[in-house]
Amino acid sequence: MPNTKHYYTLTNLLLILGLLTAYRISMLIHAGTMIDLYADEAYYWGWAQSFEFGYYSKPPMVAWLIMLSTSLCGDEFLCIKIASPIVYIFTTINIYFLAKELFDEKVAFFSALAFATLPAVWLSSLIISTDVPFLFFWSLGMLFFIKALKSNHWRDWLITAIAGGGGLLSKYTMIIFVVSAFAYLVTSSKYRHHLKNPKLYVTMALAALIYLPNLYWNYTHEFVSFKHTEDNAHLEGDLFHPGRMFEFLGAQFGVFGPVLFGWLLALLLRYRSLKHDERLSLLWWFIVPFFTLILTISLLSRAHANWSAPMYVASTILVIAWLVTHNKKRWLAVAIGINTLLGITLYHYHDITKALGIELTRKTDPYKRVRGWKTLGEQVSSIMQAYPHAKLLSDDRKTMAELIYYVHPHPFSAVKWNPKGTLLDHYELTTDLREHIGEDFIYVTNRQDISDVMKAFNHVEKLKTIVVPLYKDYTMIYYVYYLKQFKGYQ
Repeated sequence: MPNTKHYYTLTNLLLILGLLTAYRISMLIHAGTMIDLYADEAYYWGWAQSFEFGYYSKPPMVAWLIMLSTSLCGDEFLCIKIASPIVYIFTTINIYFLAKELFDEKVAFFSALAFATLPAVWLSSLIISTDVPFLFFWSLGMLFFIKALKSNHWRDWLITAIAGGGGLLSKYTMIIFVVSAFAYLVTSSKYRHHLKNPKLYVTMALAALIYLPNLYWNYTHEFVSFKHTEDNAHLEGDLFHPGRMFEFLGAQFGVFGPVLFGWLLALLLRYRSLKHDERLSLLWWFIVPFFTLILTISLLSRAHANWSAPMYVASTILVIAWLVTHNKKRWLAVAIGINTLLGITLYHYHDITKALGIELTRKTDPYKRVRGWKTLGEQVSSIMQAYPHAKLLSDDRKTMAELIYYVHPHPFSAVKWNPKGTLLDHYELTTDLREHIGEDFIYVTNRQDISDVMKAFNHVEKLKTIVVPLYKDYTMIYYVYYLKQFKGYQ
């Protein structure tokens, strides 16, 4: 039989990743002519205009990442998103070395390839989000945690600490990493002695120290990020939603891929056989606590499909290691092939439907939430230029984020309409209309009844109804008003 070992090298993986990343960047360039920034991306870009150790709903890493990329190439569509496909290269390399540390070069190669072609990674490579740096630090943390358990070298423990701190500065759910690590150590006869290892606790302390600036920021801002995270779980009212739980589970077949997720479910139920292999047991413990938590939240309230993202670092390696070591070559090929086909279909969805003569509707276009904003922004820009002394006013977070980006010059002085004084987004945290008594505003809203707003100003003039046709079953409609001399909330 021919020796195929030389196929599974890091060099070949890097070649594939280079081609895949070049393709994804070309798709971003192409997408920039067809779609707009997602509202959260525009929101994070707004955060990136000033260096802070915290922002309303998330730790600062995603804003720092955007700040870095835009400082190098500007505030264009591509520059805001470019960090995503690039960071995924390094995350995939982490997974390669993680799988190699546990198994061998072949498992490492296919684990990395499988991860790079997960449907979630295809999609996430086009979006700058908190998951991008979070998955990098989670995978880096797993890699050096395993190295530290084996070597007990300070270097490995210190890098684990850096990864832990960086993960917490990316997404608060990094704390589950600690739960998984301790659960594994408690059940591991080989590495249980590390529970008495001072280096483990120094590592945790250093990670906490790296995270400390964000904790201090939250302390000075009423712990708003933690309150948002708690509110995001919606653990109130009726706390039994089996339908939503099964909906979340079903979505994972799309996130991880139908074949890989099917195998994952089968393997997670086989802990008794997996626990005898230290490598498989470790991976199991870096999946199940997180999966159980998110599954429980989906049952009690709701959970977004991407909330499961960090478990797929270990999940990918677990499933691929099983398929490779049990010589399931066809399953491996089919799994990666289907996921790649899904990714390419997603990237060329508009081109494919156009070629087939299919007219998209609001219900059939997965990109519906990223269309129309640039057109809206252009029309609002022309109005703002006619009233240079007036500030932008909005009553909706997503609309405000999109307008701050797409209106030129960027209206960074925009203010949120917030008569109840709630603290539900970054704009409500950082702006207060009560500080602008006597000032004029251009109010952009999709509300038809603005009687409450009219009472708060000396003069109100409707300037325009902006109509942006998107589909035969949906048209974006916004109303623009000139509001003169704010009197205060009534």
